[in-house]
Amino acid sequence: MATVTPSRMNVPSYQEVIGEGGAMFTVFVVELETADGNRQFIQRRYNAFLNMHKELKKDYPQIASFNFPTKAFLRGASSTKEYRREQFDQYVQLLVGLSPMPEGLREFLSNTGKVQQALHKSTLRNIVRMQNRPAESDIKTINQLMSKPTMFLKFGRRGEPHWRKFSLICASGGWAIKWETKKKGKTPEIKILSMKEVRFGQHSAVFARKKMPHLNSLSFSVFYTLPNKKELETLDLIAKHPDDFFVWTVGLKHAIDNGGIGMDSETSEWQRQEEQAEKDLMEEIDDFDIFGDDEHNDDDHEEEEDDRLITTGNVMFSWGFNGWGQCGVVEMIGRDGHLMPSQVTSSACRLVDHGEENSDGFDIQNIACGGNFTVAVDSRMKAYIWGHGSVCGGVADKHGGSVRRNDHVFQPSPLKQPFRNVPIAMVAAGDQHALFLTQKGEVFACGVNDVGQLGTGDLNDRSAPQQVEFESSQSDSTIKVVAAGHSTSAAINSQGQLFTWGCGMFGGLGLGDEENREQPQSVSMREFGMEVKDVSCGQHHMAAILVSTMDVQKSTGTSGEKKINTKVCTWGWNGCGQLGLGDFVDRSTPQTVEVISSGGKIVEQIVCGAAHCAAVVNITMGELEIQGQLWTWGNGVAAMATEGATHAEIPRPFHLTKKGHESIEVFRIAAGDNFTLVLDDEGGLMLLGVNPNNNSGKPVNMGLDLEKLEKSIAGVDGIVTEIAAGGRHISVLAPKRFAYSSLL
Repeated sequence: MATVTPSRMNVPSYQEVIGEGGAMFTVFVVELETADGNRQFIQRRYNAFLNMHKELKKDYPQIASFNFPTKAFLRGASSTKEYRREQFDQYVQLLVGLSPMPEGLREFLSNTGKVQQALHKSTLRNIVRMQNRPAESDIKTINQLMSKPTMFLKFGRRGEPHWRKFSLICASGGWAIKWETKKKGKTPEIKILSMKEVRFGQHSAVFARKKMPHLNSLSFSVFYTLPNKKELETLDLIAKHPDDFFVWTVGLKHAIDNGGIGMDSETSEWQRQEEQAEKDLMEEIDDFDIFGDDEHNDDDHEEEEDDRLITTGNVMFSWGFNGWGQCGVVEMIGRDGHLMPSQVTSSACRLVDHGEENSDGFDIQNIACGGNFTVAVDSRMKAYIWGHGSVCGGVADKHGGSVRRNDHVFQPSPLKQPFRNVPIAMVAAGDQHALFLTQKGEVFACGVNDVGQLGTGDLNDRSAPQQVEFESSQSDSTIKVVAAGHSTSAAINSQGQLFTWGCGMFGGLGLGDEENREQPQSVSMREFGMEVKDVSCGQHHMAAILVSTMDVQKSTGTSGEKKINTKVCTWGWNGCGQLGLGDFVDRSTPQTVEVISSGGKIVEQIVCGAAHCAAVVNITMGELEIQGQLWTWGNGVAAMATEGATHAEIPRPFHLTKKGHESIEVFRIAAGDNFTLVLDDEGGLMLLGVNPNNNSGKPVNMGLDLEKLEKSIAGVDGIVTEIAAGGRHISVLAPKRFAYSSLL
């Protein structure tokens, strides 16, 4: 293994993870830069650094005299996490100054995984996964996912569980699943035809040897028979992530029921492009050794261990105005707002199946905040809702035990779903209406319908979701994206076609007039010659990202490299310059925002507030590359985050920095009425604009820290992975993780 000699080192972050038995372990992220400018990110445990420190201080007085940070200091409540990180950062600065650098230290700092070009690819994006799972009926997509190597914790009849990569293959004897092993000459596999059933939970004799009840919801056993034997054997696995559990249990059950018939791996061109993009990302993190333990015995009886973080679920936090219970925190009802993030819990709602109680918090995968309510989807893809009664009238009280006051719902409660057996892929929330996109590509809507924003063909309000009908030029078209504004709605189908409906005031539907629409109408985008990738709705304006992919000639003269182009279009009300067109004139049809649609800019995400817009932009101009830059425009208070700021009718970059003046790379954004919420590449939060916690109306530019909670939550270290902003409230998700290794 090649070693590195860094010329610069620093510790950008560290985190606490839960080990087996509930023990906490400290893991440091260390950035190394060599003389040629190559950057790498590695992760090392505290104990590994401590052992190295003990060896080095024997020969180096400067190391011996350094007051090495103790675990008590790192976990102490008397100082901030930033100060504690700085103390350890001073230690690595001392290490990099050793000349010549000891060979043992060089080997210790060598990256056992792949070079990381951005920190979030090894920390944040390893936690954040695609929210849109395939439908259970979409077996082709599920088979394609199963054909990719997927990490599981495999239990055996002896020894400790081991991490193994599993994949679906088409062997000579039919379809089978195989997994990697270090045993020489062996590639174990089990044929689909020999499988009998899949059982959830930890009920097999193998699991009984070493039960892990805290991971029960991610556990399953495959019962099968060996050739020429009648006794049932079991393959006993724990998934790293709920999405992996869903894909593999659904795929295996379908394969067993159908004897493997109908399994197909053929893909369309756009599916291949999406799969390649995901593969490129996952390849950068798939083999990343979280704890740097790469020296293990490797013979027929002792296989390699791979330390991995298991995402067991999410913990949800909310704060801001709570007059209608939209924060889901009963204790805060009646106050203008609460300053600190509070955990959203619902002991009456059992949100995790397979026998695991989850009274500590939601196992939520997807969230959306409306004007005065909140919607969430749990790991079983079922919807829960709370807040203003105009939208929440259809909750199931007897199942959810919701707290009601004049039909307002002050605690998360199950929604009465006419699509009960169809998982939800995405939710969107307007001022007083909500949209639900199922994994079959169908859209349902509920709430206020005074201007047709539900798309049901009339103006009648709905207390329970009703299906929205779409007309498309292609019969196999399904909806992939939904969005909701104050009193408008939008959707994008699988062909990149945009539909809008609801309030047409100021030309906000992009249909060339100001008429309301009670049913979805197609918005003409022919002149742009591009597909619509994403859309966001504000109070009376909308913004969309259009995308096209083209082949470009490489320097060798061969074709094959793909170049992605994006264009941003806006329309509707422009009283604050929120269309970004350089004036304050309303538009009733989509117009190109030239400033962020040219000059090597690729727009990753766009969001609309009440009267402003924000976007995440990547820029490539010659040698210059900027990732995750925030751009804002529109309402001066929200767009510029300064009091008395004039409205910005032209998009401009908002330069975000952290301590040390290092630029912040934006990972995701959300917009409220008068503020923008920013999630950075390390899982940190920033608020720009009017603080929803108070009524002062004064803009702020401030960081938000989940670690300032009054009581810590085991396994939650402050890294946020999902954000949502309502009119005056905020909801976020933080993963709850578990680190398993017999070596910890």
